[in-house]
Amino acid sequence: CSIYLKKKIPLEGVAHQVGTCRFGSDPKTNVLDLNCKTHDVDNLYVIDGSFFPSSAAVNPSLTIMANALRVGKHLLEVMTK
Repeated sequence: CSIYLKKKIPLEGVAHQVGTCRFGSDPKTNVLDLNCKTHDVDNLYVIDGSFFPSSAAVNPSLTIMANALRVGKHLLEVMTK
């Protein structure tokens, strides 16, 4: 099966934008803590590709879903205490 593209897709058109709210333990260098909760705004969690430190070589969708499940489990534990 061959695919014919009438027009080349520019490299910028296929990139996955990630890394805008990196996570880590230091509020001076990271926006989110290790559970993707913002350091500065209480009860605000960011559960998308923003937490990545940089772009990966493959589609980040499965990693984003896995992280969302991980953070969801954390939130459930926090809310049921």
